[in-house]
Amino acid sequence: MSRTKAPNTDHAYLRAAERCGWNKDKAKKMIKQAQLYGKTYDHIEDEKIASFVKARQVSTKRRIKYFSGYIFVFASGSTRCYTVYKYEGEENE
Repeated sequence: MSRTKAPNTDHAYLRAAERCGWNKDKAKKMIKQAQLYGKTYDHIEDEKIASFVKARQVSTKRRIKYFSGYIFVFASGSTRCYTVYKYEGEENE
C-alpha cells in the first residue's frame, strides 16, 4: 500500500529528544528506518513485544511499528510519525 508523504509532527521530534535522546536529524533517520524496516505486531517474533504492540494497535487507527528497541506511531494513511518511545518491557505496561 502506498502511503501519502506527510511531515512528521513536532510532537514526534520533541518526544524523540525527550524519551530517546535523539536530535532532529537522528529522529528523522530513525523514523525513516522504522517506516522501511519496522515490524508490525504480526511480524514480531518476541511474543511479549508483539502483544504490547498489538494491544496498542487494536485501540487506535494508527500504524504502530517496532524497530531497534523503539515503538513508532504513524498515521494510518501517510508517512507521518506522531510519536516515538523506547520499549522498556514491563515498565511500559
